[in-house]
Order: sequence, then structure tokens, then C-alpha cells
Amino acid sequence: MLRRLSLQPLAVVAAVTLVLTVAFGGVAYATGRDHGPGRFMGFFLKRMAAELNLTEEQQNQIRQILESERAAAEPLLKQLKAGQEQLRTLGTDGIFNELQVRTIAQQQAQAMAELIVSKERTKARITAVLTPEQRERAKLMIERVHRRLDHRWHHPERGSLLPPI
Repeated sequence: MLRRLSLQPLAVVAAVTLVLTVAFGGVAYATGRDHGPGRFMGFFLKRMAAELNLTEEQQNQIRQILESERAAAEPLLKQLKAGQEQLRTLGTDGIFNELQVRTIAQQQAQAMAELIVSKERTKARITAVLTPEQRERAKLMIERVHRRLDHRWHHPERGSLLPPI
């Protein structure tokens, strides 16, 4: 009997990846392009300020939170990039070194775990700055993003993106 894979774990991974990419990848991109982290944080804060009607004090607090978490995330992002580069070169000589691949994979997993913890800490710290009304609006914003992700990963007319098992 053929069964389809559940898309829920994939959706969770996609959501986490999207959030990490937006939150930390944008900062890394901006930093790598010599535009500085302020460019991305400025965009993020403008969007939040407009959607949630943030006060100037709230914007300053959130900016400080993002800057401190960015400082913690930067070495982890560099570690992930270095691991990806190492994995890219492995096996190109026709030799598979499982121990080396597993070591790099475990390092990547640990770095991702730390980034997820950082993202959740950032989310909690930012939420603590918001008023109850702003928290409700932020919750609705997050739900909109999740609906868009769900729609992209599982479209009723196309069916699942995953092949049947």
C-alpha cells in the first residue's frame, strides 16, 4: 500500500529555515556585502514598526536585541558556511569518508541547534517588549507567513511536492 509522507515535519523545517534565513541570513548577507547589519535590521524594524505601530523606545529596544543576537549568531553562521564548503569538497576524489562526513554533519547540527535557540530567545525578548495588542498583531503576522509556507509546500491542485512511498 502506498502512503504519502506527512508534510508537517517538512513544513516545520521549512518554517525554521525561512525564519533563520530571514533573521540571520539577511544579516550575514548584508555584512558580507559591506552594507553592514544596520541595513537589514533597518528594514526589519521598519516593517515591524509599521505593522505593529511600535514606539521609538520599542524600536530602540528591539534594535539592541537584534544587535546582541546578531553578534552571537555571526560565528555560528561562519561555522555553517565553513562546514558547507568542507562538505562540497568531500568525495570529489571518489573516496567516501563516512567518519569525516558524520563529524561535519554533527558540527552543522550543533550550530543549527544553537541558531534555533538564538532565534527563539530573540523572539521571546522581542515579544516581551510588545504590548498585549501588538503581540496579537505579531501573532497574526506569523500565522500569515505560515499559511503562505503551507500553501507553497502543499498546493491542492498539484498535490504533495513529495513523491509517494
